[in-house]
Amino acid sequence: MITQGSYMRTSSHTVNVTDNKMGWIELVLFLSDNRYLDKQRLSEWENHFARMTIAGMGPRPEDLPARVGWHSYHPEEARSTVWNRLLAESRKEWTLFVEDDEQLRLDDFPRKKSLSPNCWLTTLIRYRNGGAPRHFYQIRLVHSGTGDLFDGRGLPDCTQYIRQQNISLLERPVIFERQSDPVAHVDTDEELSVRSASPQLYLVQGERYFKQGKYVHAAAQYRQLLKAEKLLPFDRLGAVNGLASCLTEQFKWSKALALAQKSVEAEPAQRVPYLIQFKIFELQKQWEKAYQALLSYYEKSDRNSRANFDRMLQQEEALLNLANVALKAGRRKEASDFFEKLFTVKQGKVERSFLHRVLLLSIELFEYERSVSFFERMFGDRLPDKLDQAEQEELDDFMSMFMQKGWYEYVAEVYRTLYHHYPENREYKRRLIVSLTKINKVERARELITDAV
Repeated sequence: MITQGSYMRTSSHTVNVTDNKMGWIELVLFLSDNRYLDKQRLSEWENHFARMTIAGMGPRPEDLPARVGWHSYHPEEARSTVWNRLLAESRKEWTLFVEDDEQLRLDDFPRKKSLSPNCWLTTLIRYRNGGAPRHFYQIRLVHSGTGDLFDGRGLPDCTQYIRQQNISLLERPVIFERQSDPVAHVDTDEELSVRSASPQLYLVQGERYFKQGKYVHAAAQYRQLLKAEKLLPFDRLGAVNGLASCLTEQFKWSKALALAQKSVEAEPAQRVPYLIQFKIFELQKQWEKAYQALLSYYEKSDRNSRANFDRMLQQEEALLNLANVALKAGRRKEASDFFEKLFTVKQGKVERSFLHRVLLLSIELFEYERSVSFFERMFGDRLPDKLDQAEQEELDDFMSMFMQKGWYEYVAEVYRTLYHHYPENREYKRRLIVSLTKINKVERARELITDAV
């Protein structure tokens, strides 16, 4: 059974951290590689945190500010061991662990009164490195004085402590942004060598098998994790979604859809279940269902995911898929709107074939202003003297469509421009005469006809 878990849905008022120093938090920056040491980032953080310590390899850098502590650890030491040691040495009530190139969204931090030894905060790590964003959940802000809190090795984890102590988690997370992969360093064999491995290890291994196309092995990892009773809700959702993804790739579509629906019912604010539904319905050519699934995904894409190891589509890919599947579902107006949004997102940098497609759709939908806009984007820099033969024929076709819609004024303006530049072109002249007649400029049309005699 999938349940929401022990998220404590309470309001969490943020503070203006530029005016209120978070003296109740000690920040620990763990560096897996000293190249991530960023003095500018430290300078920013010291305006907010009263105490900072850096855990790095080797001796203390000479140019490190004296007010910043340095803890040297051996490369073979487990990350969780280092974190537990620094947690024990913390001088503040709460300790925040940050890794490598992570950037903090400081305005996401709650007031101190929102937290307690029995109510903690989750951390949402948004990983983006050129591709589509990924969402990872971990516990990084912990109450100090708890002893050896972190289990695992390279994946410091405190699930067991949180469950044993019945600690609630605030629904709203604090957000970290990073460019480096947060789980690339994890050695699964090393993790399994310790007695209390992180539950997220199964998500890591499951995803690695999945990327290799080993869907049976991946599904086994997710099923193993779901057997655990003491899971945090975002990890459970990650396992459910991972298993549903494996079932999808194994063509067990009814089971995958059932599992995806259960996941959505347990937590609407996530991504993968909707993408699973979209993929299956699209493969089954159930266009309306595919459209509704992807629309549900898109409508929630600006909200924080509540599932671990969640993934997103690039915005351009999502809009293009929405436009295409809307067309197949017979929703031509919605398709036109999504094409327009996509054009805006791409800042007009689209292929000519895209403009051709959207212009045709706009004309079909009788959208005059949008049709004119896309026509000018296609031909504005080609008129009047840069059209090749193919573009000329394309222009004439579109102007014929405009005429059929009764948009005679605009057609007359286009051919007036062309005729003035090419007065010897009889086809431009003929089309101009026809369009002028349609807008009751008969005298001008007669003048053109007389000139031809």
